[in-house]
Amino acid sequence: MKVFNKRILFLFFFAITTFNSFAQLSGNYKDGFKYINKDDIEKNVTYLASDDMKGRGIGTSQTLEAAKYIAGKFYDYGLKPYNDIANPPFSKTKKKTPRVFSAEKYLQRFNLNETKLNQTETKLELIKSNSRKTYSYQFKKDFIVDYRLNKNVTIKAQVVFLGYGIEKDGHGYNDYIDADGKPIDVKNKIVLLVEGFPQESDTSSYFFKSKSKFIKSIKQKVATLQEKGALAVLNVQSPLKNQAQFAIKMEPLIKAFTRTDYAINELSLAETIPLIYISKDVMIDMFNGSGKKNSELLKNIDKDLKSASFQFSETEIALNIDFDCKLVETQNVIGFLEGSDPVLKNEYVVVGAHYDHVGLGYYGAMNKSDAGKIHNGADDNASGTSGMVELAEAFSNVKSKRSLIFIAFAAEENGMLGSKHYVYQNPLFPLEKTVGMVNLDMISRNNKRIIWIGGPYYSSDMKLIVEEANKEIGFELLYNVGLYTFASDQAGFIRKNIPSVFLFAGDHDDYHTPNDDVDKCDFEKAESVSKLGYLTAWLLANQNSKPAYRALSIEEKTKLVKDSIEKQRKIVPEKKSIEESEKKLEENR
Repeated sequence: MKVFNKRILFLFFFAITTFNSFAQLSGNYKDGFKYINKDDIEKNVTYLASDDMKGRGIGTSQTLEAAKYIAGKFYDYGLKPYNDIANPPFSKTKKKTPRVFSAEKYLQRFNLNETKLNQTETKLELIKSNSRKTYSYQFKKDFIVDYRLNKNVTIKAQVVFLGYGIEKDGHGYNDYIDADGKPIDVKNKIVLLVEGFPQESDTSSYFFKSKSKFIKSIKQKVATLQEKGALAVLNVQSPLKNQAQFAIKMEPLIKAFTRTDYAINELSLAETIPLIYISKDVMIDMFNGSGKKNSELLKNIDKDLKSASFQFSETEIALNIDFDCKLVETQNVIGFLEGSDPVLKNEYVVVGAHYDHVGLGYYGAMNKSDAGKIHNGADDNASGTSGMVELAEAFSNVKSKRSLIFIAFAAEENGMLGSKHYVYQNPLFPLEKTVGMVNLDMISRNNKRIIWIGGPYYSSDMKLIVEEANKEIGFELLYNVGLYTFASDQAGFIRKNIPSVFLFAGDHDDYHTPNDDVDKCDFEKAESVSKLGYLTAWLLANQNSKPAYRALSIEEKTKLVKDSIEKQRKIVPEKKSIEESEKKLEENR
């Protein structure tokens, strides 16, 4: 045992010594500082966030113009164009040709599928063959649709009432059997569930105290039903609870489910079945003539904890879900700097920032009333894009051992689709050769002393790198290991086990509003954040060692967040806490 412990101790100190030598600034790293300055950042932000750019919305001519502007900067700094590397021109001779600017060569073009629910053609009908009656329902007033696959669907099937839809973790209670204990077959059926769980009003009950997703999560219940072959799920408010009218209660979901969505066709989402939220009026129509009352069934479940599931006789639901679809073309902007080391140049560091915003606010805007107004997105994310451009200039003058890939990502505001296209479909080089990623997003607002860091959740080495880089800058580093990890374009890289860091100056009240303008930006702070990004990338690109991908333990995560919350409160006690910022971002990302 002692020999084993000594071996572990030796390996531990060896690892620390190795990485400490890795995460140290040395050499000519400061030479790049003179190429990163607030005046250049302000000039670029002013252009990208001007009213002429109309908020750089998805698929617009203004966003293409912004992409060409960034491509021009890459050309000025000597970055090789994406298409010359990904699709090198065929030539029988090795004769060098003069450099001629072509913005198109820097553009990585791809198509998005734009979809929006057609509320007129999306229909729900209840068919009672015994009474020869058909009930037609009104979208929003009687039902809404949650179907994220955005595919047209037509279903007609018999209906099964399945109580609360609980099978696992039910403490002996099981909705997948009928009152006689016989299994309920849901295959090729449409299933009606009641929102909630048994004995919900009893705070001492097992179900109330349970944290099981199989009891509390409608999404998990839908997933279970999908596995069992159900075609769709109807979810209704419990008649035992006093709740707002359907249209009022469902207003937030109506907004979410009827917005315009964007997706990359080839990156298909996991298959799912439609979830239909229905009003109590639809439920009443379904139970009429069945000899049963939903409220009585639920009261008996609460009392005896025995299933009341059954199949409706001679009752069918006809469901039609229809989407309006079109293709939208957009583009990432990619430039390349080859490393100087004959071996390490075959490894890569990605430096990224998204250059799009929410356009005229028809999607992504904080306030619906602002739809139609220009959302300039000066901080989000003309600031980060301009910082990334400054890093491109710096590294074009201060060569690194590893190669660098600079990417201005499109469609971040539509689900980080530009970075997803790069990571999952079309990386410039094999991803296993990418050693790290630095992402700049919203870098020009809030207290000069603080910067939030996302990414160390999955690499403690990356945390050491940022902290070493910060010795030259002097920020108070605040770590948020939860939401900020996946809140921007570093997310896809992290999911591919690539250590990444997200530099973020913090949320503010102008986020996704028409007020995110140039005059609100702090360009001195943007310069400092850009220099932190530069030094972080410099360490990644010049040290022989590579950061390891490692998920932190729950204890490490907890300590990071607690320490950051305390630090933030001491610096800006009057500002919102990290938790409040998290909530706001989660609602609007």
